[in-house]
Amino acid sequence: MTVVVRSLGRFAAGSGVLALVLWLTWVMLDLKHLQSGFTLP
Repeated sequence: MTVVVRSLGRFAAGSGVLALVLWLTWVMLDLKHLQSGFTLP
């Protein structure tokens, strides 16, 4: 049971980091294209 929880936690952390990186990349591209400030999803 502990192994399942640990792997789930690792998956959640990995997907969270991936989502953060994608969001930051999207914001940076948005800033680069539209210089009128950044927009939040």
